[in-house]
Amino acid sequence: MDHYSLEEWLKYVENELGEEEREAYEKHLYTCDQCLEVYLEAMEEVENGLPAMPREDEFINLVMAQIADENTEELKELNEAGGQKRPSTRFERWFPIAFACLLLIGNLVNRLDGSNNKTENFEHD
Repeated sequence: MDHYSLEEWLKYVENELGEEEREAYEKHLYTCDQCLEVYLEAMEEVENGLPAMPREDEFINLVMAQIADENTEELKELNEAGGQKRPSTRFERWFPIAFACLLLIGNLVNRLDGSNNKTENFEHD
């Protein structure tokens, strides 16, 4: 089995490869633990080369506050809707109905097919 070098994995991590090459590298990662180690090393190397984020703690706190605000808004919507949040998109509204219809049609077809088989068996006897 051929293995890729650290330099090759660095090109992969830095997105300097064509689409076909990237797919080959990814496929290889699924089967090669040795290259997985080298890939992780390349990831660390690139990550260490990135500039440090200024005021990282403040950024994290800001993101967490926004998440908390969104959760609070969702809870308000839920309480206003009487405990049930209304679907917001057409897909969310119509998918359950369409799925139930498909199940009913499938069951009906299955029953009709079963009764046709019973009549065929009766005619052959």
